Amino acid sequence: MKLKKANAALGLLSILILLIHAGYQVVAYIMFLYDPMVTKVLAWAAVAVISMHAVLGMSIMAFAHDGGSVAAYPGMNRRTILQRASAIGIMVMLVLHIKAYDILRSGTPGLIAAELIQLLFFSCIFIHIGTSFSNAFVTLGILGDMDKKKKIDRAIWVICAVLWAVTVFVVGKTYIALAAMH
Repeated sequence: MKLKKANAALGLLSILILLIHAGYQVVAYIMFLYDPMVTKVLAWAAVAVISMHAVLGMSIMAFAHDGGSVAAYPGMNRRTILQRASAIGIMVMLVLHIKAYDILRSGTPGLIAAELIQLLFFSCIFIHIGTSFSNAFVTLGILGDMDKKKKIDRAIWVICAVLWAVTVFVVGKTYIALAAMH
């Protein structure tokens, strides 16, 4: 149980760092100001914490046999399936997310590819947050009331949807402006 609690804490820390990183980038894109050092420090902090969270999560599933069979009851396990699929999506899309600006500079097909990469990456991030946030508090023993958990889940999904829309819109608009400069 200690490993699950540690992973829940890492998950919450990941969310915090990701929101700071995404928030900074959105503000930087809106103001058209870019400080590569701030971006890189926030990005590498996010990668470090997320990597620890991912490795610990996979270790728990593989070695502690806490993965469960989500395929047995897909209707009941939709949330878990979404959580795991979005985690895989984050890992797959991370490299492309990092390279999105370079891809953007390769012309119109690059702009379309970069926009798609960011859309998919942010979708995976916010789906994972939406499916994981309240679970972390349950695992940590902070949240035990399932009615409160459902209310928190609804609020988090609304917040994630709004943040996703803002992020996709601002990054998309900025990428179009950057592509027009090249």
